[in-house]
Amino acid sequence: MEFIPAWLESNATDGSLGPQKLPPIIWYPWATLYPVGWRALDSRDGLLFSHLELIRYLAPTAFEQVLYDNVQSIANSIQNDTTGEYQTAAATFRHPYWDWAAPSTDGSPIMPAPVSGSPFIVINLPNGSQTINNPLYQYNFASADLSSFPDSPFNVWQQTLRYPSTKSAAATSQDSLVSQQITKAQGTYAQRFMTLLQAYPRFTNFSNSAWTPNSPGYDSLESLHNEIHGLIGSGGHMGIIDYAGFDPLFWLHHANTDRLFAIWQALHPDSYVESSQEPIGSAVLAAGALTDVNTPLKPFHWDTNGNYWSSASITNTSRLGYSYPEIQGKSQSEIKAAVNALYGASSGKTITRRDTVGGTNNKLAPLIAAGLSNEAPVETIPDPPATGNYTEWLSNIRVAKDAVEQTFFIHIFLGDFDPDPKSWSLEPNLVGTHSIITPYVMKRDPNQSTIVTGQIPLTRALRADEQKGLVNMGNETATKDYLTRNLHWRVTTMDDKDVPRDQVPDLKVSVVTANVQAAQADDEFPIWGEMKVQTGVTDGRPAGLSVGDAV
Repeated sequence: MEFIPAWLESNATDGSLGPQKLPPIIWYPWATLYPVGWRALDSRDGLLFSHLELIRYLAPTAFEQVLYDNVQSIANSIQNDTTGEYQTAAATFRHPYWDWAAPSTDGSPIMPAPVSGSPFIVINLPNGSQTINNPLYQYNFASADLSSFPDSPFNVWQQTLRYPSTKSAAATSQDSLVSQQITKAQGTYAQRFMTLLQAYPRFTNFSNSAWTPNSPGYDSLESLHNEIHGLIGSGGHMGIIDYAGFDPLFWLHHANTDRLFAIWQALHPDSYVESSQEPIGSAVLAAGALTDVNTPLKPFHWDTNGNYWSSASITNTSRLGYSYPEIQGKSQSEIKAAVNALYGASSGKTITRRDTVGGTNNKLAPLIAAGLSNEAPVETIPDPPATGNYTEWLSNIRVAKDAVEQTFFIHIFLGDFDPDPKSWSLEPNLVGTHSIITPYVMKRDPNQSTIVTGQIPLTRALRADEQKGLVNMGNETATKDYLTRNLHWRVTTMDDKDVPRDQVPDLKVSVVTANVQAAQADDEFPIWGEMKVQTGVTDGRPAGLSVGDAV
């Protein structure tokens, strides 16, 4: 990932570049917009009908405009023979994004070095190089900032932290552990996004994590987005809604979420915000209020005359003057080819039919299959059968959002694992981790409880075990028996403490399958059949979906 020096310097300590001192971006008020918007748009029912629109407004639109103006000022301040070069670069500046779902092509960690490598960075200036505080590494709070925070330890931490080492004022970020978690999870992120593109054609299901009874499609971009928040924070700022916006990585993450949203929209242009009724109420909507594409996204103003943004005003990125490389000027076939090349081989979902092209033709398949961890062995995932049909296996998770009264994690394993919960996010047999992010304290209210969902793909892990001779995926009964014996789930708080599964309100873990017809070309997607619940796998187990439970 490349960043032009002007953007890096826009959040530097002294805000200067070249011969003229320029005002830095004031970070604090921008960071506080996220919890303000979340509380305005998110009632406890969890519909989150406008969270993607909030992301689109804050990161690639409003914040980008401030960055853009700062970059232009910096470029225009340079008065030497490089002026034209800087101005040309500045004219094409757009908010950068961090694609956490894309594999590394050289085996390096998924977390980019400019974000986690060093608290300092050397930038090249027209009059020589200069070492500055790395503005992507952390945000340093002023004393006045901390005094306004009601929660300990956030009111004693002098800078943003990722996976903090302790809860004391001397805590440090454990960026190495964060990087290992994200790198291990990358393959799962890619699989989940591809499944969302292929099997979730309705915006309401794609966009939000609220549980829809009797629908086995449990995943959403909202839920996938939460995984990044949770694992990067791991008890630090990114994992808490009140404080997430202070971490500089927040903006790169949200820009990528907007990008994934834009890709889905380009492939599903006829589905968007649907009319609904607000069941409970929020800071800006009364209980029973009707909401639709024109509902004002308060408190975000369109102009100085009191008009607000709405979902209709930010339907797609072109209306806001920007686009992304996978979709700009491309047909749907070209978009599918682009995302297949980036993400598609993770679990065989886009591997083409043998009788058409003679097997796997994506050279990234073994790399993505290995999860691209430096420690992970490279493994080749078998092609689907010559008939072009195969079965996808997935684990569905639903739980009350306030079940633990704080941000928490649900870990899915296939096989044995260490009993120490501090190891669970990096266990070799971990298939995936589901994150539920909340405010620092979210008091449980059974009468207004939000049931949210997520989905962890199992097919890739099952195929790896099949290669070891542990399971025959061609036999559905044998696969179900194998999962009954070997599929496990555990719950931890944001500081790695075990929470007994049977004490987590409304937690239900299940297994679903779908018959899938493999794609026949690189610019096509596979065709998914209906997801069906395999109740027997989890029946009678703690927090497992049992016969007679609502799906």
